[in-house]
Amino acid sequence: MNAILYPILTVAYAGLLGWGIAILRRGAPWSLGVMLLAVTAALLWDNLVLSAGAWVQASEGFERVHSTRFLLHACITPLLVPVSYEFVRQTGAEWANRPAAALTVLLVTIGLIVLELAASVSRLRLRPVFEHGILTYEPVGRSWAGGVMIAVVMAALLAAGWILLRRGGPSSLLAGSLIMLIGSALVPLTGIPSLHNLFEFILAASLWAAADRLAFRARHGL
Repeated sequence: MNAILYPILTVAYAGLLGWGIAILRRGAPWSLGVMLLAVTAALLWDNLVLSAGAWVQASEGFERVHSTRFLLHACITPLLVPVSYEFVRQTGAEWANRPAAALTVLLVTIGLIVLELAASVSRLRLRPVFEHGILTYEPVGRSWAGGVMIAVVMAALLAAGWILLRRGGPSSLLAGSLIMLIGSALVPLTGIPSLHNLFEFILAASLWAAADRLAFRARHGL
């Protein structure tokens, strides 16, 4: 299953990246679009490296390539906090335009990145794991920092999705966030790790769908 799903997701992310560039050209907010492009590109790389595990043998070089997955995770995933904030700001929420709100989001984002780099990446030790036809490198032990970062990011996405829905914005952000949250809880029960990446793709697609909808409304003065 993993050997099939990872390559499919890699191609799908390439298509999503192209769609994102088109959305940006159609008038999506530049700050929002650039951050979403960074997130999408990081997820494309993640699935590309995982796909390569079907053909590449264990080596020090491949281990170093895998280490970039965790570095990108630490540096790029926290960007979903300012992404959430930018979605809310685009709806015209008064509090989101206050300097204090922007400063808080900036500090939280920087804090999450520093936390992940200090508590996870700097202490990263990988071990080869061959599972479902795929060679991957997984951390020896899991850092608590990763759980904190994911919890903050998901809380931001869910809150932004709810605010967008209440203010008449697109529902895709809330739907995608809920699917990601529920799906992540169910993946361990299935024993198929690649399903987590599928739910990540659904979340990424929902973010771009919301951005596309906001761009459409801005172009037509809605």
